[in-house]
Amino acid sequence: MVTREAPECGAMVFVIEHDERERESVRKAIERTGCMVVPLADVEAAISLLANHAACDLIVLSATAMDNDPASFDRLQSAAEQPPPPIILYGVNAETRVVLHCLNKGAADFVAKPAGEDELIQAVQSLVEHDCLRADASDSDAIRAARPVGGWIELTANSQLEQFRRLQRFSDALFSSSLPKNVCEDLKMAVEEVGRNAVEWGNQFDPDKQVQVSYCFFDDRVVIKVEDEGEGFAHSALPDPTRDPVRTMQQRVDAGKRPGGYGVFLIHKLVDETIYNEKGNVVLLIKYLPDSEKREIVQETKRYF
Repeated sequence: MVTREAPECGAMVFVIEHDERERESVRKAIERTGCMVVPLADVEAAISLLANHAACDLIVLSATAMDNDPASFDRLQSAAEQPPPPIILYGVNAETRVVLHCLNKGAADFVAKPAGEDELIQAVQSLVEHDCLRADASDSDAIRAARPVGGWIELTANSQLEQFRRLQRFSDALFSSSLPKNVCEDLKMAVEEVGRNAVEWGNQFDPDKQVQVSYCFFDDRVVIKVEDEGEGFAHSALPDPTRDPVRTMQQRVDAGKRPGGYGVFLIHKLVDETIYNEKGNVVLLIKYLPDSEKREIVQETKRYF
């Protein structure tokens, strides 16, 4: 049996994509990272190579090559030497059931298609440097998905920025399949800002603490809940940085904080309602859909906590 090891000049990457032009584009992008690439037209070709113990450190799998059949992902993993190589999904409008299945089975990342070269290269380099070549990669590095109650989808990652970025890319994929583009962009920015705060200020980059992003689509709105395991904060006491930007910046420098301080106020511009729990470690982001009747949320919001 051949042992899967990283080649000295770079990792071995399988690219599985039906479309020849897209496959060639992805191949060229990944080769610029120093990896060696095996371009394949379908999942069956990859399974055949893996079953014959072909070296493979990473798989980039197009959702179209799967034909939206999550069993294709399972067969790829089963054919590979164990533990199987990480798999990056990429695609557009991937079905929610497929994304969630692959995520729960260990998909390492998601990149939107048409694949932005910078984002794809970043995803490949991150996995090669931090996962593929590490023998000690553990379940704590995994992003987990659940459906805790009807209609809700829950994603959980540890408090490392790279892990949260991966969680966000999966989240973006699920948003993109269900929401208008302008709504999707606003929510992406809002979740990114809240999530960074949860990782940095809430959990203080502690890898043993989790960040959880849950969301649900309603007829007239999207509700997103972001929760960390930190001590919370007094959100109502935050000063408005737009009133005196210079003073705000100096106060942050004096407190040993990075420049910024505008995130919470940016979020208010991106979503229609922002609701914190009393402790300040859970926030609801509510975005009304276009043409919906904006009605006040009273008692029903309490059940989200």
